[in-house]
Formats: sequence, C-alpha cells, structure tokens
Amino acid sequence: MNAQRKKIIMTEINYWKSNKLLPEHYCDFLITLYTQGEEDSKVDISDAVLVKEKKSMNVTIMLFLLTALLSGIALFFITEYPTVTLSIAALFTISILIKTMFGKTARSGLNSFLYIIAAFMLLLISLKIWTVFFIGQPTLLVGLLILNCMLWLLAGRLLKLLYFTLSGAGGLLLIIAFIFKTL
Repeated sequence: MNAQRKKIIMTEINYWKSNKLLPEHYCDFLITLYTQGEEDSKVDISDAVLVKEKKSMNVTIMLFLLTALLSGIALFFITEYPTVTLSIAALFTISILIKTMFGKTARSGLNSFLYIIAAFMLLLISLKIWTVFFIGQPTLLVGLLILNCMLWLLAGRLLKLLYFTLSGAGGLLLIIAFIFKTL
C-alpha cells in the first residue's frame, strides 16, 4: 500500500479512536491490520480529514456571523445612504442562499445555520425598508411581518425544517394576537 494512503488511513483511525466514533478494540484491530503489527508508525490526529473540515467549518461560521452582524449594524446605523446599505444587505443575503444551495455546505451541516442567517437578514431588510420608506404606516409593518412569517412557514414546509415551520407559525399567531388585542 502507498505510504501516503497508509498515513491518511492511520490518521483517520486514530481520530475515530480519540473521539470514540468506533469502539477502541476495533480501532486497535484496524491499526494493527494497516501497520502490519508495527506500532512505531504513530501519526498525528490533527492531520485527520474530519479535523480539517471542522476547522474550516468553524472559520466559515465565524465569517458569515461577523458579516451578518456588520450588515445588520450597517442597516440601522448608517442612515445617510439607505439604498446602499439595503443593496449590500440584499446581496449578502442572496450570496448566503446561493452558497447554501450550491456550495458544499449541504454536506457539512452548515446549511441550517446559513438559512437562519438569511431569514434574519431578510427580516432586518424588511424592517429597514419600512423605516426608510413607510415609517408612518403601521399596517404595512404588520403586512411585512406577516409576509416574513409566511415565508418562514413556507420554507419550513418545503425544506422540511421544523424550526422554520414553528417560528413562522408562532410569528403568525403572535401577529394575530396583537391585531386582536389592538382592535
């Protein structure tokens, strides 16, 4: 067997063993099998593929969270250029959705996190549109909130995401309760 392949396999088996993904005696058997009884071929776990993917995923999460935070802050604190901040936030939201749908995040479990960021950014964009263009019309605000909740409910049903279904339904119930309270 190729030395590079053997190193990759040994790294992964040691990673499985240290994270208890397989029972220890199975890992010991596999290590003995691949090293052919030689125990001197110890490898570093930090070279494991799963460790590298986890580090990459953490960096991606932090990057998207930081960008979403900056976009959200820019939406409400940069008031001189509302169309520019709305455009930047919309582009960011669209890029998150494109990365989620067509990137490799679907396999890594990161897509749920990106969907939540995109939904939050869509809500912030809706609120910014209302504050810039329609501040005197509270019925339009209620309409925008209902539209956001309907989108969450639809996304939850289509993507089979329970948290979107529950948040959309809960939001609609809260809005209906608010409307009946104010009547």
